[in-house]
Amino acid sequence: MGFASAGLKATVSVALLGMLIGCAAPGARDDSRRQTVEHSLTPRVEIAGQPAMQWNVYERMRRYRVPTMAVAVIEGGRVVWSATYGIDGSARLPAANERFQAASLSKGVTGGLAAILAARRVIDLDAPVDRCLAPLSLPRGKQDAEHPVTLRNLLQHTSGATVNGFDGYAPGEPVPTPEQVVRGETPAKSPAVVIATAPGSAYAYSGGGYTVAQIAMSHCAGASFADLMQREVLMPAGMRRSSFAQPLPASIPHAVGHAADGEPVPGGANTYPELAAAGLWTTPDDLARWLIGVRDAEEGRPSFMPTDAARTMLAPGMNKYGLGVFVSGDGEHRRFMHSGGNLGFKSSYVMFLASGNGVVVLTDGDNGSYLGGEFIKAVAAAYGWPDYAPRVATRATLDEKTMARYMGHYRFEDADSRGNRDLSLFRGGARWFLDLPDIGRTELVPTSALAFVAPETGYTVTVDDDGGLRVGSRVARKTQD
Repeated sequence: MGFASAGLKATVSVALLGMLIGCAAPGARDDSRRQTVEHSLTPRVEIAGQPAMQWNVYERMRRYRVPTMAVAVIEGGRVVWSATYGIDGSARLPAANERFQAASLSKGVTGGLAAILAARRVIDLDAPVDRCLAPLSLPRGKQDAEHPVTLRNLLQHTSGATVNGFDGYAPGEPVPTPEQVVRGETPAKSPAVVIATAPGSAYAYSGGGYTVAQIAMSHCAGASFADLMQREVLMPAGMRRSSFAQPLPASIPHAVGHAADGEPVPGGANTYPELAAAGLWTTPDDLARWLIGVRDAEEGRPSFMPTDAARTMLAPGMNKYGLGVFVSGDGEHRRFMHSGGNLGFKSSYVMFLASGNGVVVLTDGDNGSYLGGEFIKAVAAAYGWPDYAPRVATRATLDEKTMARYMGHYRFEDADSRGNRDLSLFRGGARWFLDLPDIGRTELVPTSALAFVAPETGYTVTVDDDGGLRVGSRVARKTQD
């Protein structure tokens, strides 16, 4: 009897030990994968036949002059770890509570709000938006009775509205109302929003359109936009460290934005009255809660938003854009995502709907989009995602003599249509480089007789028939040296 009891005790002890090991294993595994991510940042393009380059997170923060990066990694619909990294080599686990400007990531939260209000019949996504704008009225443009401006086409960037994005207002500058922004009235610095193409006929990214939607939702719901967000989204989603207050009160800890050269933004951050387009202050853990909540709702699980609202939000229109989010892929590849950039802040997220895997990256530097892209690829590799592997290019022989005629200084229109950018193509010994206005020198690898790729940024550089350079999708024209 005593022998049998001892054997039973031993069996129970082994079973308990196994249970404890099983419980501890996920944490150990996540810690191991976190360290793998931190030491496995790679360029956007790998060169066939060459060893893959890898850096640690701090090397890339110094390369891009980004002082702080805060991240959250999601697996199976839960946050498995979050961290705040400092350019000085520091790390805080979990991520700190300081808020970052999420910039255009705000659009997805706005789209979610609109879907929730529509599910409750507070707003009608497909009715002419004019009825919710009074006393504001949209200037006449390409809209008509058969092709009205609606909340749905405003939020899907198919309303024909102009004004791509906004520069914000420095501390001490007068800040316009959203109505003044739409009208282009002083003290607004952006032009008036107009309906330049027939609603529903084309996709054109428009922060101006989101500002129209901001006014409409506020008027129809009878509350300020920030209060609506707090009541309908932020608090129900558990985003207790997020706010659409612009400017954010000084008593709330928040990151300071930094320009491409690493210098702080004067006053720490600009103010954006265009809340729907660019006004969210948040943390990576808070934003991860929102991503998880949207996925839970779409799957029919308990969430802060109704299932029909999530499905409305995630239904892609033109250019695979839903209500405030890009929606791409099928099956295990299906995901929603967005990136954003305010002065001194760059951010991004992606959430896979089938697996519940995702990541949030918030940075306080204008070069943070480069850093964030590399970090997301590192997460994808460590966690076995089906997407986000680096592209592979093959090195080729360059026509050096012809290409030498293209060396020099160039200028191209910036992608967000808010200014020109200068760059240079030059050679250093046997190597070729592109000198960019934000990150400076980046090496080029020839991929044909008259073409390059920049592994670090992913940019392709080809010769244009008119004597310019095509950098990605943009044509740069040569300027006088």
